[in-house]
Amino acid sequence: MISIYQPTSADALGLLNAANLPTADLTEAHFNYFWAATDGRLPVGIVGLEPFAPYGLLRSLVVSPARRNQGIGTHLVKHVETMAHQLNISELYLLTVTAQEFFEEFDFQPISRDSAPAAIRKTWEFSGLCPVSSLLMKKNLRKNK
Repeated sequence: MISIYQPTSADALGLLNAANLPTADLTEAHFNYFWAATDGRLPVGIVGLEPFAPYGLLRSLVVSPARRNQGIGTHLVKHVETMAHQLNISELYLLTVTAQEFFEEFDFQPISRDSAPAAIRKTWEFSGLCPVSSLLMKKNLRKNK
């Protein structure tokens, strides 16, 4: 059984560094918006959110290699979307080099980097940490009425 909890910054950094994901910009305040999945013993996945309501940047989704393809990433994406709703985020963005197909399963769509809102463009992840070859993806979290 997988459960979600708020990890310590050390646990979060351990998973992020093991996956070679960018961490240079992370402060303690960032970890208020990180969630980890655990199997009851160890953290096996992590995801982060940078909120700039009505926008949010999904960042740093990683699942331990031995636990991939077991639904943990799906569980984490759904959790971050729930948290984004609670934070009045209506548009969720992310940058990826390798996971386009995975995020398309959650209705994220590739968009031009030029179309990102200023709040997203100003993040260090967007402007400096991720390569310019990273794909920007967007999901509208508002329910169509």
